[in-house]
Amino acid sequence: MLDERFDGGILLPAESKGDRKPQVGSSYHFTSTMVLGDGPGVRTDFESHTERKAAMVLAYRQNTRSLTTQVLFEWSDEKDQERKHFIDLLVERTDGHVVGYAVRPDKRVSPKYLIELARIKEQAVAKGFLDNLLLISAADLCPVEVHNAKLFHSVRRADPFGDTVAKQVVRCMSGPRSIAELVSDTELEGMGFRALVRLIRSGHLEMLRYEKLGYHSIVFKNLEP
Repeated sequence: MLDERFDGGILLPAESKGDRKPQVGSSYHFTSTMVLGDGPGVRTDFESHTERKAAMVLAYRQNTRSLTTQVLFEWSDEKDQERKHFIDLLVERTDGHVVGYAVRPDKRVSPKYLIELARIKEQAVAKGFLDNLLLISAADLCPVEVHNAKLFHSVRRADPFGDTVAKQVVRCMSGPRSIAELVSDTELEGMGFRALVRLIRSGHLEMLRYEKLGYHSIVFKNLEP
């Protein structure tokens, strides 16, 4: 996605800060490129559908400060030989903790792999490189969180007019309201809905229930976003 500046220029997404560039365009497995982050964002490549979905979920969590893919960590195996491991997803959280994620299909999670991953985790934590290292498979991804992350991603581009109107409507609201009611108050239909979703993403609004975000969702104003 290109980000247009007010002077008419265009800002291109930054290249990933990862230590390894995944292969894109394979005829043997899923590959994908996606722009994550605010503003122009960062171009990010993925080698599996699960990795892409996991990255989107993690990127749009409220406690995520930054996300980097394919981060190199050098470790020693049981024979004390130095080896390289690329952490699929590395998240720096708002509380300062750094968590790595290994994304792997269940059918490829062997006992040998788990022992290797445990050794990598032990060394990464001991060296202060990570606070934790977790394994993610497709079964670990909650459909609700995936749905909402996709929605947040689809409306990531700011709309100065719609966002201003939505913020004014939220500023005047009191008590829980449905998204449908707030959209009606904006008088902007789809533009208003997208702007309200961005306010949920930014923390200015909070959902009353953990559910797939939609017009039926009930939200309330967060006084300290």
